[in-house]
Amino acid sequence: MDRSIPHIVIAEREFLIALDAEYLIKSALDCRITLVRPEQLDEWDATALAGIDLCLHDVPLDATRITARVNRLIEARVPLLFTTVADIHIRGVEGFEIVPIARKPYDGEALTALVRGRLRQMQQPQETD
Repeated sequence: MDRSIPHIVIAEREFLIALDAEYLIKSALDCRITLVRPEQLDEWDATALAGIDLCLHDVPLDATRITARVNRLIEARVPLLFTTVADIHIRGVEGFEIVPIARKPYDGEALTALVRGRLRQMQQPQETD
């Protein structure tokens, strides 16, 4: 596995939307992308989760349905970028307001800017007290 390029996981319920995100991101960045349905992440062990440099995760209208999964990803230190079509989530998902959100349908420049920014943010050394 090549760790020199970022591994991005797109966890999306709709396959065509996942393909759109993959196309836009791969057109702008040298990266490896894995497409999964969101619930498939529940089966990934800690080693598999540790190999994710960024996870784009679809947020359903009822965001409480993904709370356990998102908490598990955060505990595993998986960097997240939410994706949504719901207007109620565009300013943040309750309980996870710090996670940036990409609006669907995707604007290619906006999506790649968010992905680049999130990857850059995650590559910065962590400050220690």
